Amino acid sequence: MFKLNADLTSDNSLRKSLNFVILGITFGIVFFNVTTGSPVAGFAKAIGFGDLMYGVMLALPVLGGVAQVFASYFLEKSKKRKLIFLISGFLHRLPWALIAILPLILGKGSYILLFFLILLMTISSISNSFTNVSFWSWINDLVPMHIRGRFFSRRATISTIVGMLSGLAIGKFLDMYNSLLGFSIVFVFAAIMGMLDIACFFFVKDIPMKAQEQQTDLKKMFVSTLENHHFKKFMVFFVIWNFGLSIAGPYFNMYMIKDLKMSYFDIILLTQIVSNIVTILTLPYIGRVVDKIGNRPMLLFAASLLSLLPIVWCFTNENNYKYLVTIISIFAGLLWPIIDMSNNNLILKLSDQTQTSMYVGVINMFNAIFGTAIPIVLGGYLIEDIAPYIVTFFKNYMHFDIATYHVAFFVSGFLRFLAVIYLKKNVKEPGAKSLKNVIKSKIKRA
Repeated sequence: MFKLNADLTSDNSLRKSLNFVILGITFGIVFFNVTTGSPVAGFAKAIGFGDLMYGVMLALPVLGGVAQVFASYFLEKSKKRKLIFLISGFLHRLPWALIAILPLILGKGSYILLFFLILLMTISSISNSFTNVSFWSWINDLVPMHIRGRFFSRRATISTIVGMLSGLAIGKFLDMYNSLLGFSIVFVFAAIMGMLDIACFFFVKDIPMKAQEQQTDLKKMFVSTLENHHFKKFMVFFVIWNFGLSIAGPYFNMYMIKDLKMSYFDIILLTQIVSNIVTILTLPYIGRVVDKIGNRPMLLFAASLLSLLPIVWCFTNENNYKYLVTIISIFAGLLWPIIDMSNNNLILKLSDQTQTSMYVGVINMFNAIFGTAIPIVLGGYLIEDIAPYIVTFFKNYMHFDIATYHVAFFVSGFLRFLAVIYLKKNVKEPGAKSLKNVIKSKIKRA
C-alpha cells in the first residue's frame, strides 16, 4: 500500500500519510454513497414520507453547516486540528447507526419520528462542520500544491472503484430485502464504514498549523474573508451553482424509484457504476490537465455541459431510461470530477493561507443556508404543490405530458446556466490559462 504515492513524493513520512488519506476514503465512500444516494430516498419512502417531508428531512440538518464558521474559529484558536477532526468525524458517522434503527422502534410516518431523525441528522451535520474545516485545513498543509491535482485524481479513482463495487452489492441487497429492516441494516453498515474512514487518520501526520500575524478574532476573521474579492466572487458562483443542484438533486432518486420504476440495482448500475467507470478511465488525465491549465477554465467547461443534463432527464421514461440514463451518467462521470476538483482547489487557492479553515467555514456556511437547505425545501414544495398545476396546464392546453419532477429538473438546468454565466464574467483565477487559447494552440500544433 505504501508505494501507492511513490511517484508523487520521495518523502516517506508524507507518502505514508497520503496513503492513509486514500485508504480512509475507500471506507468513507461507502458511507457517503449510502447516506447521500438512492438508499436515503428509498428509506424515506419506506417510512412513509412524501417529497416535501423528504426534503425537510434532508434540508434542516444541512443548516448545521452554519456551525462551520464557529468550527473554523475554534480550530484557529485551539490549533488542535487532528484531535478536532477525529472527535467530530466519529460524531458525524455514529448518528447514522441510530437513524437506521429509530423507525423500527417508533414506527413509520410520524412527526415524532421526523423530529428525532432531524435531531440526529443535525448532530451529524454540526459535527461534520468541524470535520470538514479541519480536514481541508489539514490537507492544505499536507499536500504540496504542485501534486494536488494528481493526488486528488488518484484518491478519487481508488474511491470510485470501491464505491462502484460496494454500490452494486448494496443495490442487490436492497432489491432482495426492500423493507425497512433492509434499509436499517445498510445504514448501520455504512456508519461502521464511515467510522473506519476516520480511524485511518490516526496514522496521518499532524502538521502544526501556521501561526497568524494578528490575534485571532471571530469577527475580523469572518470579515476578512468577505474582503477578499476573488474569493467572494467565487463564493457567489458556488452558492448559485449549488442552489441549482439542490433544488432538484435529492429528487432524481425519487423520480427513478417512483416514476421510472427502477430497481435499486439498476439505479446504482446506471447512475453510479457507469459514471464511475468513466471517472476511473479519465481521472488520471483530468488531474494533469487541471494542474496544467488551471481550475477556472476547466470548471467553466464542465459546468456548461452539466447545465444541460437536467433537461435530458425530462425526456426519460420507463421505456428509454436505460439508454438515456446511461448517456447522462457517461457525461456525469467525465464532468463531475472536474467540478469537484476545481471547486476544492479554488477554495484553497483563493484563500488566505494563514486562515484556510475560516475560508472553508464561511463558504460552507453560506452554501449550507442558501445553496442547499433552502433550495431542497423549495424543491419539495415545487414538486408537491406547484408542479401539479404546471403539469395540468401542459396536458390540457399544450397536449404534452410531463412529470412533476420535470419542473424541478428544468429549473435546475436554468439556474446552473445562470451560475455559468456569472462564473465566466466575474470569477478570476491568478495564473490560469485560457481554455480557448489552449485548444487553439493544440489545433495549430496538430
